[in-house]
Amino acid sequence: MSFFLEILKYTLPSLIMLIGIYLIIVRFLEQNEKLKKLELKKLSIQENSKIALPLRLQAYERVILFLERIHPNQLVQRVREANMTVAALNLELAKAIRIEYEYNLSQQIYLNQDAWILVERAKDETLKIINSIASNLPKEANGIELSKAIFQYLAESNQEFPTHIAINFIKEDVKNLF
Repeated sequence: MSFFLEILKYTLPSLIMLIGIYLIIVRFLEQNEKLKKLELKKLSIQENSKIALPLRLQAYERVILFLERIHPNQLVQRVREANMTVAALNLELAKAIRIEYEYNLSQQIYLNQDAWILVERAKDETLKIINSIASNLPKEANGIELSKAIFQYLAESNQEFPTHIAINFIKEDVKNLF
């Protein structure tokens, strides 16, 4: 029994030391693994931002162009043709807005959600305003009358037009990217 105690007296501290060193090494390797994963994730994020940032900026540019194109000043000048009736011009204006919107629909992936909500609201409000103005005119009247009424509304309105509100928000949102 004393021989066994003598062996235990020398091996037990060594065994305890071995277990302690093992635990320290395992913890060190786990932390090292976590640091490597974190570094890889950081590099991945940096690489993604190098790719995503230009795409996001391009999307913001396209959306601002969309908003400018659906503003009634530009829209009426682009869509109106000679001898159109109010009903025909109203239909063509709504059609042009919807086509522009559908063309830029995929840009919402890259935009801030609040920005996209404002873009949709600007589109809807623009359609409402044009439809409201057109409904106050006889459908058989000349499209020039609708154009004049839209321009008069824009000139007399004390409110900022919905497309301008969305554009200003998007400009501020882009500033936050940098």
